[in-house]
Amino acid sequence: MITIINDYIVAFLHPFKTHEALRHNRHKALVNLRSSGLTIADQSHVEHQEHLKNEGLSFVEVLSVSWIMAIINGIYSVGLIYLGFLTTESMSDSDAFSFLINDEISVEGQKVLISWSIIQAIFFPVTLWFYSKVWMVVVKFFGSLFNFEGDLESVSAQVVNHSIVTNVFLIVPIFGEMIRHFSSIIYLFAGLKNNMGLTTLQSLIVVCSPLFIFVLLIVLVVVYFSTLFAML
Repeated sequence: MITIINDYIVAFLHPFKTHEALRHNRHKALVNLRSSGLTIADQSHVEHQEHLKNEGLSFVEVLSVSWIMAIINGIYSVGLIYLGFLTTESMSDSDAFSFLINDEISVEGQKVLISWSIIQAIFFPVTLWFYSKVWMVVVKFFGSLFNFEGDLESVSAQVVNHSIVTNVFLIVPIFGEMIRHFSSIIYLFAGLKNNMGLTTLQSLIVVCSPLFIFVLLIVLVVVYFSTLFAML
């Protein structure tokens, strides 16, 4: 577990260097594998094959560490909500601020926020799995489109899995969630450019593609309803 955490932190601190190292190691292992020719597979041959398949953090590994970050974030959230509750009570006891407080809305709102924080922590693995699957599809599609040479499946997994290390930002109170979302784009870009070897433009196209798709869907919905209303 200590080794996994160490690799996780290194990938977080040095995203571009990490992906560059992964690409270099993969190329080196591939050269060694090809140099063995068509001889009977010996121990080194098997090791090179395993090296090609298992290099980098796996999804289970990044999920394990990220879930810890999510739990810490949940504790922060509940603590801040409770602090807000104490502040609300203090203000309600003061004649100068009591008119600003609506007890019913405050209590109900706090219950909802606490419940939401707990649900987020519990179902974090599901949301992370969904995130990885969506980006795997996107990265594999564009990798195939841009004629990536190599094991597209494993390299795409490396790119996506190593972007998940941005969950470290979840330990930052209040702004951690927002920072995590923005930084994950940078980490995906690092993997696409330094691991898959895509150009800067190609990498930007990949990371921006979900936004393009979202805008396109909105345009299609607007056009559809506009046409529907025009026919009435």
